[in-house]
Amino acid sequence: MSKNLFRFAKILGMHAVLTGFILGLAFPFDANAETADRRNSDVISPRVSMAEAEAIRNAITDQFFVDSRLKDIGSVRLTIHVKLARDGQIVGNPDVQVTGGSERAQKSLAASGLRAVRRAAPFTMLPKDKYDAWKEVVFNFDTSALAQ
Repeated sequence: MSKNLFRFAKILGMHAVLTGFILGLAFPFDANAETADRRNSDVISPRVSMAEAEAIRNAITDQFFVDSRLKDIGSVRLTIHVKLARDGQIVGNPDVQVTGGSERAQKSLAASGLRAVRRAAPFTMLPKDKYDAWKEVVFNFDTSALAQ
């Protein structure tokens, strides 16, 4: 019973967890990209659709497993910055940043998040014609929903 409740909380929380990902795809990743778009107003910058972002979120959610024994997991914030090749494969080593919670919870969540992103790759659901919009992705994991 508790495993089912945890799985439900995890799924519910993961929809909120990767909200930063959708926002990251909706807006340029750096100031230079926005400035370039404004200067070249005749060039339309591609954007990833909500359905495409949802597909990535679902792929990662299916691979994301958290140690339920950790007491302070809900106070940990995890950010994973990933560079992707045109075929959706991860290029190099993702940059992982963790804040909040105990050192044990940080290490556990960082490992779980990185594992989930790597297992979900390649992200073949992303359209190749919008590569400039998703060649660098920042996944923001908010685990506060997991602590309830």
